[in-house]
Amino acid sequence: MLKPLTKEFHEEILNLWNECLPDFLLTTRLFDQNTWQSPYVLQEGSAVKVQDDKVVGVVIAKSWHDTYGVELNKAHGWIQMLLVHPDYRQQKIATALYEHAEQALIEMGVSKIQIGGDLGHLLCGIPLAQQAGVAFAEKFGFKQLVESVDFTRAVTDPQALPQKEKAEFVLLQPEEQQQFLDFISNSFPGRWTFEAHDYFAKGGTGRDYVVVKWEGQIVGFCRINDEQSAWKGPNYNWAEQFGNLGGIGPLGINEHYRKYGLGRAVVEAAEYYLQQRNKTTLFIDWTDLIAFYEKLGYSVWKNYGVFVKQVDEYVDTKR
Repeated sequence: MLKPLTKEFHEEILNLWNECLPDFLLTTRLFDQNTWQSPYVLQEGSAVKVQDDKVVGVVIAKSWHDTYGVELNKAHGWIQMLLVHPDYRQQKIATALYEHAEQALIEMGVSKIQIGGDLGHLLCGIPLAQQAGVAFAEKFGFKQLVESVDFTRAVTDPQALPQKEKAEFVLLQPEEQQQFLDFISNSFPGRWTFEAHDYFAKGGTGRDYVVVKWEGQIVGFCRINDEQSAWKGPNYNWAEQFGNLGGIGPLGINEHYRKYGLGRAVVEAAEYYLQQRNKTTLFIDWTDLIAFYEKLGYSVWKNYGVFVKQVDEYVDTKR
């Protein structure tokens, strides 16, 4: 029998994760921010399996509800984590946990389920090194849509702000919040707009957004993360495993300004500002732009499969 997900199981779930996924150190800081404080956790679809007086399995589901007036696809749901202790596998525990989550998501109107990549995700997908996880997903009808990677780069040489005619690369100021929200909602409606609203709602001041200004107008951005960020984005998830880590991304340039090399330049600006904060390791998460970042000196840290399952004939056109 499954038990409801409650914070009384915090330490046991933390230990279970780190037993199952030792390459990804889950900390209380990260678990609190991305799960316990998340309004998108679907309690009806989340549960733990207790056996022999200990937690041996867990599933956490998430679903969207309207927030900040931002429209995301309500038919898209997520499994944030699905874990079973190695000593308790082959007992259909994972099956019971997954079916519990799937049924609750369907009852919420979800018709597309993704493993990872949730709002406030821990992992963007299934680590491809976890072959048992990949096999389980495929067994239950999930299909890999794309391979994504995390990148790291050690910064040793002094970085400089890029120089572009008509363009400047600056940190967003508090008084520019509405201007930035207007820009991002017009240029990148959906998840990035939601994340920007969520950032400010959680106390963000603008210091974590490098913006591209073209003749004074915001035309692009790059999010950065460090230990002082009001809400620490997913490229900071595993910071405790690295020394002096700074996160980069997401980034975007308005479609009318993409012919000027501003995408590469805003990454270089992000690197500069993070180095000014004494960051010596840079981290980029959840991207398939492998050639682009390798040219900038980044190396692949981990590979993931983004796995999705359609539970009816609905076809989603948004991430």
